[in-house]
Amino acid sequence: AVVSTQSTGQFDIAGIQFLTIPLERAEEVLELLAVSYLPENPIDASVRVQRSDGFDAYISRLIEKSACVMAVDSEDKIVGVRLAEIIDVDDALLKLTTSVQDALAYVLSPFHSDREVIHWAIIRALQYNLYDIAAEQASKRVLTHGILCVAAGSRHMGLGTELITQSEALAVAQGCDLTVVMGTTLNSQAIFRRSYTALRSVDYLDLKDSNGGYLIPYPGKDTSCVLFMKVLLPQQSNFEKEDIEKDRPETSLSEPGKIGPTDELLTPRDENKSM
Repeated sequence: AVVSTQSTGQFDIAGIQFLTIPLERAEEVLELLAVSYLPENPIDASVRVQRSDGFDAYISRLIEKSACVMAVDSEDKIVGVRLAEIIDVDDALLKLTTSVQDALAYVLSPFHSDREVIHWAIIRALQYNLYDIAAEQASKRVLTHGILCVAAGSRHMGLGTELITQSEALAVAQGCDLTVVMGTTLNSQAIFRRSYTALRSVDYLDLKDSNGGYLIPYPGKDTSCVLFMKVLLPQQSNFEKEDIEKDRPETSLSEPGKIGPTDELLTPRDENKSM
């Protein structure tokens, strides 16, 4: 199992804790993403995405849904985040809205931002339909739409893998049995390949506009996007679903020496990480 009940070792020694993200810390998360995610993610970097009212609102909405995890150092500074969203597959209204968006994506492409055009091009190339994947796995709740970001000064110590592990444990506690993600960089793909199944991939240079121009002309070392999935098993987590409150406070997931409904002690890995 990915999750264990062993001490977090090097993270305890370094004073790093893994916490659910309260909405009042959204601004700190946004500042981290502006420095350590947007300039490095090939999709956002290719069209020079910066913070905007729309981007800030999207991130705040993810945080508000209580499926996001942050790593904080001994000075309570956020050094890494895993942002994700839990989708109820049986939510008829959400499914209808998603289907309409998918159907209109190509028709409305002239009115989309450059980033939205790239996003929908990737979705089409990957033949990505969350509801189809969920149906194949008989899943009812899916963890998806993730952003993984580690501050430059805190990389190469396993935080990326640990954030994914903590996020999965939190998702299982909230009834998720499947996670579906897109790995957009080599670093995130390396993390996911250890325990996820790669479904499909698309090379960035294969994505072109109606005039044959490259949508992502300079992807650098990150040459492709890979669609991954993983079945989440209840025994991967020590959380008890009924003990998790929807509106939880800033709760420690890795307090040394304590295991309870909202405390998860995990085994770190030694791999190098950078997002």
